[in-house]
Amino acid sequence: MTAYDLAKAAHILSVMVWVAGMAVAAMALRFPAAGALDALKRFDRRVTTPAMLAAWGFGLVLATRGGWFDEAWMGAKIALVLVLSGLHGALTGRLRRRAWDGGLEADPVARAALPAGAVLIAGIVLLVVTKAL
Repeated sequence: MTAYDLAKAAHILSVMVWVAGMAVAAMALRFPAAGALDALKRFDRRVTTPAMLAAWGFGLVLATRGGWFDEAWMGAKIALVLVLSGLHGALTGRLRRRAWDGGLEADPVARAALPAGAVLIAGIVLLVVTKAL
């Protein structure tokens, strides 16, 4: 097993944790339950956000080792990952506000977060697997 293989495995695992955390946050905002939002806010700060940062870090290591920064598919992938990161930031902000104000009504933005995230992830996976644009 090479350092590249370990970086790839760490990248995939951190992406899985990041995306799962985003999905849980989106569902919790759509169907809020008393007390759950504070716990989820802590989970996001301690697990989901560090997983996102790890995914970025390992992804940049892989792209550097692969020499892919000058390829069109990598530019498109980075653009999609930036949008996914922005979606994570939007969910995190809404989660913090909702935990602060204690509201239990469904968040309308969270309704779009799951399908938007799924489309972004599908695009990212397609670009990585085919390495084509």
